[in-house]
Amino acid sequence: MLFCTSLRKRSEWAAVPAKLLAEQQVRWQEQSLETHDLAIQVPRHNSDHREVFRLLLLSASDVERPGTAMSRIERLYHQTGGRQVGIIFLLQEKSPNGNGTIPYMNIQCSLLSAFDMPTIPLFSTRSLLDTLFKFQRQLVSTRAEIYMPRARPDVTLLPYCFLKPPMPEHPKNLLSDVVHTMGELAGAATTLDGQKCIRSLVSEPGSTVAEDIIEFWGQEYLV
Repeated sequence: MLFCTSLRKRSEWAAVPAKLLAEQQVRWQEQSLETHDLAIQVPRHNSDHREVFRLLLLSASDVERPGTAMSRIERLYHQTGGRQVGIIFLLQEKSPNGNGTIPYMNIQCSLLSAFDMPTIPLFSTRSLLDTLFKFQRQLVSTRAEIYMPRARPDVTLLPYCFLKPPMPEHPKNLLSDVVHTMGELAGAATTLDGQKCIRSLVSEPGSTVAEDIIEFWGQEYLV
């Protein structure tokens, strides 16, 4: 397993190298990687051979620098022909950029027309190892020719469209039965009729869930 030494110079990822090197079950090595930030080994199905899956670590800060994120994505994608590559996107930063849900959605939309690669949401850097482990297990369970369908943004992002993410499981499930896209949720949360619908659907005594959903979208549209 490899990670790029440049992570130490990126404020939102600076704590990651120490956590990876301290990991006991998996041995991580620090190297200067030209096109990616992480390289994880994935056993091939019914084989002793292992393949390397390369990942970029991105956040709202990267997306805000014009062209930077997309140029890195293009370079990695074309170097490998789009095989065994993906993106981990940090949704919560300590920087003033705050919630990265909207930048994550923008990256998803940008990738739809040109690139077929998984984009994995990461709530915080503390959960990176757990996210990598789960993703690795998903890769192992797929067929020998690794194919990871792009996660549906509406399903993946719904828990984070909340003032204090993640959204509780019960209201998330109620919303997902009624709202099928982020556009529908944004439209509902920013109109009077839609707000009434959200309140009637998820409001409970003593709960602020409905208001937290509405206020989240109100803040996003004000930015």
